Order: sequence, then structure tokens, then C-alpha cells
Amino acid sequence: MKTRARLVRQGLEATEISSREWRVSDTRSAELGAPAVVGFILQLDGMFEVTQIGRPGQRTYFRSFEAALDALRS
Repeated sequence: MKTRARLVRQGLEATEISSREWRVSDTRSAELGAPAVVGFILQLDGMFEVTQIGRPGQRTYFRSFEAALDALRS
């Protein structure tokens, strides 16, 4: 079984789902028992698509993974 890569930065944890997809959780809200997943990042043709929990159908695109991750920081 392959180990999933994790990146923890400034209260967010990005867990690799596949080579092009990451689930992003808020580590601070998880400590309080609140729902931790805040969104997903998908790499598409050199861009990063962000889907934020609570905003169905809305997608935002960024040129870097870091910018996509920043967009999920509340």
C-alpha cells in the first residue's frame, strides 16, 4: 500500500489523494472537533483547480499549488 504524501502549512494539511489531487483540511478546526475538510485541489494542465466545501459548483483556478492552498485558508 502506498503512503500518501502530506504537507502541513499554517494550519492547513494537504493530503495527496492521487498524483494530481489533494484533500485540504484545517488542522485548527479538527482540534475543536469541527469538520476538518475545507476543500480539494486538482492539478489540470499546469493550473490548480480549487473546490471549496460549502460552495458547490464554484471552481477557482491558480497558477501555483501555493496560491491554491492559500485560497483555502480562511
